[in-house]
Amino acid sequence: MKRLLLFLLILALLPVGCSRGAVSKTEENGAILFRKGALTAAVDAETGFLTAAETEWDRLSFDRVFVDVGFDGKSLLNQLGYIDMGGLATYELPTLYPRMKELNKPDAVTVERSGDGFTSSLRYGALTVLYRYTMLENALALNVTLSVSDDSRHEINGVGFVTAGIEGFSLVSSTFEFPGSTPSGRLEYRTRMRYRADAADYAAPVVQLRDEGVKTANILFVDEVEKWTTASWSDENQRPCVGFLAACEGYLQKDAPMEVGTLYLPLLKPDQDPYEAVSDFWTQLGYHTPEDTHATDDLVAVYSAHPYGTMDTGYFNRLTLAQYAEQIGNVADMGFDAIWLLPVFRHTGNNVYEPIDQGEIDERYGGIGEAKTFLSSAHARGMKVLFDFVPHGPRPVYPFAKEHDSWIAKDKDGKNRIEWECVSMDYNHPDYAAYNTELAKMYAETIGLDGARIDCSMGGLPNWNGSETGLRASAAGLMAGKNVVRCYREGFKAGGADVLLLPENFHPSPAYAEVTDVFYDMPLYRTLYNLNRAGLSDAEYVQALTQYLEAEHKTSVKGQLKLRFLGNHDTVTWTFDAARAQTIYGVEKAKAMWVALGWIDGVIFAYQGDEDPKTYRLDGENLETFFRDLIAAKRAYVPNTLDTEYLSSGSGVFAVRRFDAHTNRLVLVNLSDHAAVYPVSGAVLAAIGDVETSETGTVLAPYAGVILDLN
Repeated sequence: MKRLLLFLLILALLPVGCSRGAVSKTEENGAILFRKGALTAAVDAETGFLTAAETEWDRLSFDRVFVDVGFDGKSLLNQLGYIDMGGLATYELPTLYPRMKELNKPDAVTVERSGDGFTSSLRYGALTVLYRYTMLENALALNVTLSVSDDSRHEINGVGFVTAGIEGFSLVSSTFEFPGSTPSGRLEYRTRMRYRADAADYAAPVVQLRDEGVKTANILFVDEVEKWTTASWSDENQRPCVGFLAACEGYLQKDAPMEVGTLYLPLLKPDQDPYEAVSDFWTQLGYHTPEDTHATDDLVAVYSAHPYGTMDTGYFNRLTLAQYAEQIGNVADMGFDAIWLLPVFRHTGNNVYEPIDQGEIDERYGGIGEAKTFLSSAHARGMKVLFDFVPHGPRPVYPFAKEHDSWIAKDKDGKNRIEWECVSMDYNHPDYAAYNTELAKMYAETIGLDGARIDCSMGGLPNWNGSETGLRASAAGLMAGKNVVRCYREGFKAGGADVLLLPENFHPSPAYAEVTDVFYDMPLYRTLYNLNRAGLSDAEYVQALTQYLEAEHKTSVKGQLKLRFLGNHDTVTWTFDAARAQTIYGVEKAKAMWVALGWIDGVIFAYQGDEDPKTYRLDGENLETFFRDLIAAKRAYVPNTLDTEYLSSGSGVFAVRRFDAHTNRLVLVNLSDHAAVYPVSGAVLAAIGDVETSETGTVLAPYAGVILDLN
């Protein structure tokens, strides 16, 4: 024992370079090898580019891993097409297109060992690109710092991370996928032209490559400052490539280096589920869901509404908040835990999402007094209330914009950035951040507001005047979006609320999870939108939906709740289907779809009028009883405390197991227009539609759903 203690003491006193976890450096056949623990990385000594990362259980090898930079109006390495991002809207991602061009070579390359990994420094004239690799237990992480040596002001426009020429995959049999994003499902390389990139619709943090039965690889990327484009393609040598183009914009100067993004190259262990490996890795990196609230502990269902009625009927009701409070008894009776009110702040009258001043409740709705009446009524019925905050700002003619000009993002000429005819506030501005914190605190204290749905919480347009924030232009995007959510969060907590936040952020970045109580699952809605137009059979439709949900579930930050919806105020009015679920699917299939989305993990969502269209001059059937039964069954039998396993049925029956150490339940939903049999039976806990069970299985009528107890 004494010898062991002495040995441990000696190890502790050794210099870092000699410690047990130190990084070693050797050179072999033109390659520089770095080793730390079980991980080995290989760098081409001439180019400074990474060519391999391996452990005893897995290996990733490439032609090269490189970073191309939009620098002063052109592509630095000539490998990605240069596009000026100045015209992109908040909701748009930059176009990533690879080029089959000769690689521009650096003037100097230096490769060095560091305390936790190694660096490659590549100089191109005045610009130096420092590749900083961190060697983790089972992965290699790469982030990049850009710096210049002269006194000029240079412009950065896009920073692309590319793993080029990935070895070990046959394009004839290999696929790639963006789990948790769209397009959903596995895309085949063999059906695509080389160098034509397929991009995800959202800032997808994961690309999974799979050659079935041969090799699987996850390539990950997270940028906590700006949005990015995720894409994959093949090169002239029939090898897959993966790229992430960070929408990085800003001025680069000698005294202000710019650090951008992190590319992760994890190595899979034997028998490790490739999807679950992603979720485990997010945990390893420290990404997690909020830890400062109990508001989601029993959260099952959210209802969205407005005292004037629905957006797709022109807000014809014209009720004040006190008058509408008298009508929400049916919402509570159906079992909804929270009601999200579309904006009731003072606004232009043209659009509730054009606030004049969010510090005032519009007198059309009865002002702050009737807001308090509404909150009291909802709380008495056991429901939380969320206001819909709109941080992007008012039209430029209003006093709030004029009085706070320094809060508004500017273009390169110093003019206000405008989007949706409103100013685009920089949520990173410290005074605007303080304002939003105080705003949430005030409403929590004065009327007992519980939380918020936050519009445009993906951030605003780039702010080229960083004098107030000290940040690059594009930090006014994703980083600012997360910042404004955090500000509201802190404000509600300071005001005494057990905060519940539902930010309108579609991008499945793990960095957002810690401030997001419920993820706004637009990627799932978009998946359904695409599947509805794909001409699939019932079995193919169910299989595609099952595959998407499995990939999303297993690659998300652990415990992340998702809002499950067939429509919201936007999708019923102007985007995607621009129609209600009953119109899109028909009444019975719409109900079946709500059952499928309601009884998996997540939060059931309904938009005002879904439960009784006729009340809002819409076509369709009254579904109040349906929603009451749906929500009650979820609460009683398949709460979010249970884990989820998606099952492939090979038919039109959607099948999911909900379980924990003591519970084993099976959810079955027939998404076809004919009776279907699933070869498992159990005790019926809840059913919507006609269901029969026997020793040989479960028979479901068209569009019927059931929860079976398998214990």
